[in-house]
Amino acid sequence: MTVSVLNRWASTAHRGPGRLRLAVCAVTVAACVPYLTIKLAWLSGSTVGWNDAEAAKSSALYVGNAITMGMDAVAVLVVLAFTFPWGRRVPAWMVLTPIWVGAGLLAPIGLALPIGVAVQTLFSDEPLIQSGAGDELQSWVYGVVYTGFTVQGVGLLVAFLLYARDRWPDVFTVRTKDVARGATHGLQVLMARTAGVFAAVFAAVQFYWAFGGTAGIRAEELARRGPAHQTIDGVMGLLAVAGAVTLLLIVQRGRRPARFAVPLAGAWIGTGATFAWSLYELLTVLSQPEFLDSGSTSALNLTVLCGLLAGLLMGVTGAVLLAERGANAQSARPTASSAP
Repeated sequence: MTVSVLNRWASTAHRGPGRLRLAVCAVTVAACVPYLTIKLAWLSGSTVGWNDAEAAKSSALYVGNAITMGMDAVAVLVVLAFTFPWGRRVPAWMVLTPIWVGAGLLAPIGLALPIGVAVQTLFSDEPLIQSGAGDELQSWVYGVVYTGFTVQGVGLLVAFLLYARDRWPDVFTVRTKDVARGATHGLQVLMARTAGVFAAVFAAVQFYWAFGGTAGIRAEELARRGPAHQTIDGVMGLLAVAGAVTLLLIVQRGRRPARFAVPLAGAWIGTGATFAWSLYELLTVLSQPEFLDSGSTSALNLTVLCGLLAGLLMGVTGAVLLAERGANAQSARPTASSAP
């Protein structure tokens, strides 16, 4: 019996990807191409898409473009790993870490963009994406980039779902209340509750901005704010709350929703978004020291710190939980000599 199961697994592992996986991979990679092309052009000295050609020559901007281009290139590698059989041999942390951060960066855009379009269309006569007097980029750049990000986000999540169902099928069948409580369970609960406090503060500020509040927003950004930006703030607040609540449901083994995969998905995206975007904002602030001395941005700095601490604590809690569960499942698996 054991030999036949292993043979079936080996046959499946060496079988090529199906049409759905290939299609998802192709669409996702295609969605990365415009962004990679723009970044490559800028790194090569082109000023295409810029209103201010001098601003495009900044050395700090050059480094930022190189980093973001590298991140998008990683997204291409990740979706290829999710699609082809060799990806199942990659160590788990090497695929889980980038998809956690990637999902965190892309999910808010994918969720906020269609909502923002609807809100802007219904409640404002201004275009969704506008190039104001202080805007260094032309409006079409935003359209290309954010549309691509939306497609990338959907494609990566679908590819990861198909990949995870093959590599960790038990995650999709086990019930949350049946997940064993290991030696670190008490620590997991403590970290999840602490993270929830930071997440609540972070979400409260995001909701304040979403409903029109302006305290803590940098002066140069106020002129460009509109319903679309407020929608993103609201989505970020909702994702922070979702991440904190679903993580608590997991560590406290809540009975609803029953399937472990459901709260895990909410925690995955919510914690990733809170951490990734807070880290991005922190790096933005640190790269421009003048903002640290500005009293008008103290609320922003504290919000970023709360979001970063919440996302980091929630991410570590989830990592410990999954690692412990994986170790318990591995030890509970029958060995070849004892299996029938």
